Amino acid sequence: MSTTIPDPESSSMSLCYFGTYESQYPRNRIFIKGLNELGIQVQECHVALWELNEHKGASFGFSIGFLLKFIFAQLRLLVKFISHPHSDVIIVGYIGHLDIFLAWFLAKVTGARLVFNPLVSLYDTVVADRGFARKSSLKARLFRWLDQTACKLSDHVLLDTEAHINYFRDELNLKDVSFHRVWVGADDQLFRPMGEVKTEKFEILFVGKFIPLHGLPKIIRTAKQLESHRDIHFNIIGDGQLKPEVDDLVKELNVTNISFTSFVPYDELSESMRSADLILGIFGDSEKSKRVIPNKLYQALAVGKAVLSATSQATEELLEDEVTAFLCEAEVDQMVEKILRIKADPAVRISVAEQGHALYKKVLTNRALSETLIRVIG
Repeated sequence: MSTTIPDPESSSMSLCYFGTYESQYPRNRIFIKGLNELGIQVQECHVALWELNEHKGASFGFSIGFLLKFIFAQLRLLVKFISHPHSDVIIVGYIGHLDIFLAWFLAKVTGARLVFNPLVSLYDTVVADRGFARKSSLKARLFRWLDQTACKLSDHVLLDTEAHINYFRDELNLKDVSFHRVWVGADDQLFRPMGEVKTEKFEILFVGKFIPLHGLPKIIRTAKQLESHRDIHFNIIGDGQLKPEVDDLVKELNVTNISFTSFVPYDELSESMRSADLILGIFGDSEKSKRVIPNKLYQALAVGKAVLSATSQATEELLEDEVTAFLCEAEVDQMVEKILRIKADPAVRISVAEQGHALYKKVLTNRALSETLIRVIG
């Protein structure tokens, strides 16, 4: 279990959100926006690096060009930090494993508390989940060391679920680190109910990068099994690592009830969700898929839509089947059965969507998440 946290303090606290983090990634923007809503001064000490490479492939952080850009970015961060007013807290944003060393030095010099917001384990993501390196490789050992060292150097580490915290403590042997669960949430300035757009078909939407975690091949096979139900249609928005595999599977199965869109601007996703009757979460088989709740689930709750995802340790921390979400085993036959049940009972689907949205408004808005963060670091 995560450490018990005190009540929030006053807004006189000053924070520096620090690093080469992805500036528009939800985990970072939600905190910054929410803290601003609370009247807390947030200085962004940021140099763009990770957002310059949208799809992080097998060379993740290892090319000579990237390393040179990283070194230059650290020098720029140092100059920016010196020019900023003093901060009581330095928060290293996602992705920040490499920034933690400079941040630790600056925290020691200034007396600031150091908070690490990693969201994920690099070792788990790059090696175990996406398979970009063998577990015995030098790259895998380096990522594992980065995970461990970044957490040990921090006063507090923020993760999204207790299942994820347990992984860091047990698998990465970080039992003495001060971990805290802070949900991911969804940006309420972008994701909110906008009214439904009715269509003739039961529209099922998936949004996300094509990575193993999401279980896209299962979604494709589920669509194929539902092809005889001509009033069911799938919309898939995204691109990424598994795009060739997904394209090949669609051709092999000759699936005709799916529409693909490679990209929709992030601030327009809420509009794209208006016509969806059901939004899909993740159905991957990796251990990581059991420890995380993806952005798309929070976004579905925020816009007031019913969501279907695989049941897991993580989802059960927040959601209850047929109360705030629909959950099932990550197996095609069960996904098919669940979708048909949801479609057959609109009253239950609408009730689940409404209760899921009520949960979002209570604990998952920008402000609610930032209040949790302040209790952690206050």
